[in-house]
Amino acid sequence: MSRADAAGYARAIGIMSGTSADGVDAVLIRVERSLPPARTVLLASASRPYPDALRRRVLGAQEGTLPMRDLLALHVEVAEIAAATARAALESPGAKGPAPTVVGFHGQTVFHDPHGDRSGKRLSAQIGEPSVIAAALGCPVVSNFRMADIVAGGEGAPLVPRFDYHQFASGKRDRVLLNLGGIANLTRIPAGAGLEDVIAFDCGPGNMLLDGIMASQSSAGARFDSGGAIAAEGRVAEDVVHYFLSEPFFSKKPPKSAGREEFGSGYLSRFLARTERLTLADRLRTAAALTAAGVAKGVEMSGKGAPKEVLVSGGGAKNETLMSEIRTRLHGPTVETTESLGVPVDAKEAMAFAFLALLTLLGRPGNVPSATGAKREVVLGSITPPPQPR
Repeated sequence: MSRADAAGYARAIGIMSGTSADGVDAVLIRVERSLPPARTVLLASASRPYPDALRRRVLGAQEGTLPMRDLLALHVEVAEIAAATARAALESPGAKGPAPTVVGFHGQTVFHDPHGDRSGKRLSAQIGEPSVIAAALGCPVVSNFRMADIVAGGEGAPLVPRFDYHQFASGKRDRVLLNLGGIANLTRIPAGAGLEDVIAFDCGPGNMLLDGIMASQSSAGARFDSGGAIAAEGRVAEDVVHYFLSEPFFSKKPPKSAGREEFGSGYLSRFLARTERLTLADRLRTAAALTAAGVAKGVEMSGKGAPKEVLVSGGGAKNETLMSEIRTRLHGPTVETTESLGVPVDAKEAMAFAFLALLTLLGRPGNVPSATGAKREVVLGSITPPPQPR
């Protein structure tokens, strides 16, 4: 009998680093015995930013400019930071209790090519050596979540919708879960929906574009526009929003996914060239409006009619200017954060991968074919056992 069955509940760690490459979030969650369906409870969390030098190497890996030996060293270093962040979560007061059953480690995505358009092979690659984490924490680690879905014909993304369904589905409310990370993505869960009714996809750039503008244009070299304060002083260039929104990605029907390949340095260069006449504040406000317009178009594509509410998570949920633009461009639904239902905006994706790791350990599927386009449900990830003999 597993520790999850014996205790009546399971405790799991989730570790997440997104396409923004800002750092690592780690959480400890509890999932009740009825898995699935089940809702998770956040017990503890910790975050660590990437040092500037390491972040530059991560960005270089994502853009394909980092030498192979540096990439291999980074593979270990990212895992060391992830393990240290998870340890910090486990040492917090809310973490007291039985040892966690499993760790779900998403890793740092460096290449996402689910159709083989760039490499000739369908793949998604994340760095972060799981054996480092298994040794540090003494429990199995589930990693490499995306490839099983890709092998089954899917995009390998988004994978959070199964967690969204268990955590946020309502018998009465038609909900959209919107995550504003480096990429903006959404999950539509109609009222009373079954899992097969869930629709989810990436809908455009998120913090990646905003952060790129700040890094390239701010004299202080700031990583991001805190709270959207600079953008709040700017004005939207609607012609620029219209120009970029007319590109094929936004009108492509789901399933679809994106990464730095779509909205990374090349996209930033084109945006900066198109907005050469604008001030920094105007550029940031226009980028926020573009992200919001992509969200609005995505919500429109996600189902019939307007949802009742949109619940936002991710770092972009703290950008008040971006949130204001989203409220302006969405007509009908209320826009709040996932905090209103007890899920911190910084913790949601790490919670999701802790949940998915438990499913993997129990031999249960973690993908949602209606979201990723996979031909079937599959068990996600690779399991790395702890090195300590039993």
